[in-house]
Amino acid sequence: MKKRQHIPKTKENIIFFPGMVEKLVADGLAFAEVNNHIEAAKCFDQASEHIELDDTILSVYILSLLETNRQQEAKLICENLLKKKSPLFEQIVELYLTILLDLRAYHEVDRVLNKLLVDNRFTNERKKNFLQLKELSGRLAKEQDNYLTTEDYINPIADKQKFALEEYLKLSFIEKEALLQEAFHRDITEVIPNIIEIAKSQKVPPAIQTLALLLLGSNGETTEILVEKFGFKEKVNPISPPSPNGMERIEPIKKYIHNILEKDPSKLQLTVGLIHSHAYALFPFDWAGYSDEAVAEAYVNFVDTLFGNESVRPDKLYELIKLLEASTEGT
Repeated sequence: MKKRQHIPKTKENIIFFPGMVEKLVADGLAFAEVNNHIEAAKCFDQASEHIELDDTILSVYILSLLETNRQQEAKLICENLLKKKSPLFEQIVELYLTILLDLRAYHEVDRVLNKLLVDNRFTNERKKNFLQLKELSGRLAKEQDNYLTTEDYINPIADKQKFALEEYLKLSFIEKEALLQEAFHRDITEVIPNIIEIAKSQKVPPAIQTLALLLLGSNGETTEILVEKFGFKEKVNPISPPSPNGMERIEPIKKYIHNILEKDPSKLQLTVGLIHSHAYALFPFDWAGYSDEAVAEAYVNFVDTLFGNESVRPDKLYELIKLLEASTEGT
């Protein structure tokens, strides 16, 4: 009798051989480990079409989606995990709050925090942090409401006049940021040239240049844009920014900071906060020429100066950190 031949599974002309899905998951984890979140997300995308990923893998998948500006998809996965009462509940809650803040869903943040404040699974210390976040989200929600009531958001097409660089420069930082954030949910076809001008302009805050680049990337824009900030200058394709960049280096730098400041939680929190805000402002560039460990040590030293330590010797990296901090003040 002729032996029956195994026929691999196919999907839209793609052949999946035995073990290939498992390899996709393993590759996704490996890519995430080295902060290549674009490739990690691609692997998890394909694997999730064929198997149900376990909660631990999904938590890594969520992080990769966040790093690649796919917050809505990450939000949906979080909500499904919370509904099924995942054993990783506390970790998923933290991710969910991060996503909601990224999406500027401040009222939703407030609603979630109201539930967490009466949840016995969280310590009193964690609840103090939730209260601080609730105060912040409440203030941001109020600012958002005040802004939205003065604008017409019925038309899904972005207003070209508002994005004209001359008019855009007249707006406050919050207004500039809100206009770009809202554009993620609009048809920006007609204003892409304006947004390119915003991304190129050195007259807008570096964090706004970053947001403009991310908006262009999320819309598949491939026009190379000459971006200049903090002494760096490079032509950048929004859908494939240089790698590594500041945001990709956050996690490895944080590990060194944790090792140095694990016994000083107040300085640890401040230093990690600076890394996040500075990496965002620096994007698509990074602390070029300096290792993750060197960057971590420089930030620890910089924070020391904020606490009155005048013995730190200024160097080029220290001066770059000062520039980054000056750029984020008041934003």
